[in-house]
Amino acid sequence: MRIISLIILSLTFLLVGCNTPPKDQTGELNIKIPENWTALGDESLPPFSSGWLKDIADPLLPDLIAQSLAHNYNLQAVAARLEISRANTVISGADRYPLIFAGVSGSRRQRTGTSGFALTSNRSDTFSISFDLNWEIDLWGRLRDSARAAVSDFQASESDYRSARLSLAGRTSKSWFDAVEAELQVRLAEDTLESFEDNLEIIEERFRRGITRALDVRLTRTNVASARSNLQSRLRLRDVEVRTLEVIMGRYPAYQMALASDLPVIVQPVPAGLPVELLERRPDLRAAERRLAAADSRLKVSKKNKLPAFRLTASGGTSTNDLTEILNTDFKVWSLFGNLIQPLFQGGRLEAGINRSQANREQALAEYGQTALLAFSEVESALVAEVYLKEQESALRHGVEEALEAEGLAWDQYQKGLTGIVTVLESQRRAFDSKRQLLQISNQCLQNRINLYLALGGDFGQSAVTASAEKKKNEANDT
Repeated sequence: MRIISLIILSLTFLLVGCNTPPKDQTGELNIKIPENWTALGDESLPPFSSGWLKDIADPLLPDLIAQSLAHNYNLQAVAARLEISRANTVISGADRYPLIFAGVSGSRRQRTGTSGFALTSNRSDTFSISFDLNWEIDLWGRLRDSARAAVSDFQASESDYRSARLSLAGRTSKSWFDAVEAELQVRLAEDTLESFEDNLEIIEERFRRGITRALDVRLTRTNVASARSNLQSRLRLRDVEVRTLEVIMGRYPAYQMALASDLPVIVQPVPAGLPVELLERRPDLRAAERRLAAADSRLKVSKKNKLPAFRLTASGGTSTNDLTEILNTDFKVWSLFGNLIQPLFQGGRLEAGINRSQANREQALAEYGQTALLAFSEVESALVAEVYLKEQESALRHGVEEALEAEGLAWDQYQKGLTGIVTVLESQRRAFDSKRQLLQISNQCLQNRINLYLALGGDFGQSAVTASAEKKKNEANDT
């Protein structure tokens, strides 16, 4: 028993000494990365960061996101997969440690026979307690690499969970903005219908007095019918958006959510000098890198499978014919076996395993590179869209003002007999379209800002921006 204890203790120290974390796999991408994004932010603003929820003035949004994170079923499924990965990591790492079993057994044997005319019977009892050990000594680090691969897989799953949380927060925000816009579009459609119906009453009254023609009445009624149809369409879209948001938040889609009276305002523009290092926070990029690390470890395992394996088997305990003596060390028994197994021929299985692991690693590297390029593209596109959408929104606000003025002038001139009903209807249509498009663009500005936060993996990161500015300042001073 003392020999077995010494073996276990020494090999445990050997395993602990070999336990090192998986290393990063970030230096193999042939991508020329700039220091800053080519799409610039607002140069007039100093670096800042107050959290991306604080960048959007919406007091209801934080609570909505909190409810989604607490009740969304897709996120709960991702969390369950994370726990599965955690358990797989423990299972894979268990191969590095000895398997120790304890057992108690008892048997009774009786043999009956004849000797001449006499009947004989022999009975024997055997009782034992045993401790057995099976251990593959990790001489080449094959089991260690396998455990490292499992750890990398778990780290990738952790990043997947963080990515799912961030994505869910973004989806909740965007769905909320869509629902609020749908509500505002309904109100606009109701106001437009009411205005058109008021105009129709005036035109019908003028027709009864012989001031206007029947054609004017028909065209105005057509306008009213079109506005009524548009209102029904907007009501349907609002219903869809609200129920979609309720499902995202883990609720039954009962259409029982109160909506805000206006779209929130983005209180902070994008600052200039956002460092590319911010992208390192992206969970999906981190997950891709960890999967590459796992593939690298498994490639090492497949190569080491061709090396000999050393296995140790040991057992010890007591064996006696008297149950009361089962704990008496005077009846101890023990055994120790070791064997070395070298694979010689397996029909090409080992070489194929190496080739497969190499291909898996190349696939993981390519997917990592593609994920990185997609991340850069998403940030650059969101930064550029921020500028375009801002200009488009400004132009539409001016267009709404002009369209409302034109609508008022056209109606005034129509009542004076200076213009026809077609001009009035066209001016009304343009005013309605301008206000509808302005609501859409305002929502798109919010949606794009959320896309930018998702692309960066969070807010604008004041510490990272400040560090980048200090680095550039020091480099300039050195030159």
